[in-house]
Amino acid sequence: MGAWGAKLYQDDVAQDVKEQYKELLKKGKSNEEATQQILNEYKLVLSDIDDGPVFWFALAETQWSLGRLLPEVKEQALAWINNGSDQARWEIENPKKAPERKKILEDLQIKLNSPMPPMKKISQPKSYKCEWEIGDVYAYKLDNDYAREKGVYGRYFLFQKIGETVWYPEHVIPVVWVKITEGETLPLNEKEYLDLKYVVVGKTPSLMLFRLIDKNRSIVDQLFEQTGRRFDIDELGRLDDYRIYLINTSKRIIPKKLIFLGNYSIENPPKNDFDKGGDFCCNGFLWRYFDNIMIDLYLKFNSFNDVN
Repeated sequence: MGAWGAKLYQDDVAQDVKEQYKELLKKGKSNEEATQQILNEYKLVLSDIDDGPVFWFALAETQWSLGRLLPEVKEQALAWINNGSDQARWEIENPKKAPERKKILEDLQIKLNSPMPPMKKISQPKSYKCEWEIGDVYAYKLDNDYAREKGVYGRYFLFQKIGETVWYPEHVIPVVWVKITEGETLPLNEKEYLDLKYVVVGKTPSLMLFRLIDKNRSIVDQLFEQTGRRFDIDELGRLDDYRIYLINTSKRIIPKKLIFLGNYSIENPPKNDFDKGGDFCCNGFLWRYFDNIMIDLYLKFNSFNDVN
């Protein structure tokens, strides 16, 4: 039983159905389109004697609450309530909670047979595209207590935009390489910036680099064949990661303390930088967590052996 309580949405299936149906509406699907897509995606669930009724209960209740209950959905939900199989399951698997479950379904039956509320408006999510240009470099000063505790207070992380990716639902956010200053002084020009070291932000196991790998050939040779470049794989078969994405979902959440340094060349990438393709990057996190997480990554992967 994928439930942790007797209430309708104290169940994995019920929660998923509710959230996915509402998400389809937010994406502009009509009620009929959203319903049909949910039905298609949950074919296996619908045939399950335990989860099938839960699916119909959740979809019917969600549609009713939004003023969108379709007759066929209502019919299915009421039929499963009258069938009694869900209640019987609770009597066997969780008899202490069975009376509560019975009341939940009785209330649902009353609700579905009552007049629906007016159709509620579904707000469409607004997308944001970060205005940074490819090559733009921004400085972020490490000035919180955690930076002081870890011995990097006053230094700067430097981000250079090298690409873009999409963050839910349709925000276009920057993919960046990261560097760090050696002290509290910012680079004064492009040359000084390029002379700084790149920050390794993680390690990718070589087996994750390709969908299909010829196990009889060296991963280094396969990388060379694909890219024309030689990469250094560590003793555990891992490749350094240098790319992160910055979750800029609106202009107002971008830290005001960012300092724009200029638009510099991206023709000098980290030696082992590898674009894995698609929208994948090793790390991405919200600005409110940035300082601590990025400091931890820097100290974990770079403190003893900074590499360009």
